[in-house]
Order: sequence, then structure tokens, then C-alpha cells
Amino acid sequence: MTGIKTKYIFVVHLIQKYMTLKGMNNLDQILYTDYPEFEFEYANIKEPNTLPPEKQTLLVGIDKRKMDGAVITYITGFVGRRIDLIKVEEELQGVCNTLASAKMYDIVLKGDVRKRAFIYLRNNGYKVKFAEN
Repeated sequence: MTGIKTKYIFVVHLIQKYMTLKGMNNLDQILYTDYPEFEFEYANIKEPNTLPPEKQTLLVGIDKRKMDGAVITYITGFVGRRIDLIKVEEELQGVCNTLASAKMYDIVLKGDVRKRAFIYLRNNGYKVKFAEN
């Protein structure tokens, strides 16, 4: 197994070296690898500590996706670690009976589930407001 891991790490380093030689110094771009245990490390990004729910004000709004015009509910304003955001997203997914995704401190839920999300977040101690569209 060590040989496989070394091979994949070597390929990633080789690609990074090639990008540097070609003048592409932005190594923040995600590189492709099919090694299942590879995690891209962001050296510059430090996650803030998660604030308690009483100190967070979340905005719940509705929007349409640009791709196909489907209605989505978005929740913004979360301050904390990504792992805590994913926990909240999974709980909302179960409560709202819909698909969900957590992207860069935002939660996106499929469909118009603003009221369910608002009630759930308010019951968990968050300060919640509806966004003005």
C-alpha cells in the first residue's frame, strides 16, 4: 500500500512542479487525483472558531439556480468551522426532507423550505432573519 501512496503523492508533486515551470504559480487550484485518502491542504486559510448559536445571526432566503431555474433556499451568515457547518447542514437536510449542500459558510437546500429551516434554526438557538429578495 505504501507504494501506491508514494506514487500518487509523486504525481501530485510532479503536476505542481509542471505548473510552476509553466508560470502557473497559483497552487490554490484543486488538482485531480483518484487517490481516496488525498486531502488538499489550504495553508493560508485558518477557520474561525464556531460561535455559540446565540451569537450568530443567520439569513434565510430563496433564490433560483442560474443553471436550470430550480428554486433553492439558502442560509448565510454562519461563523465557524466547516465541520460544524456540515453538521448543521445534515440536520437541516433531515428536518426539511430535501437535498442540501454546504459551500463556503453557506447552506443551500433544494426547494422552498424557508419556513421549516427558519423554525428549526430558531428552536436551536440561532438568531434567524428572512432575507429580502
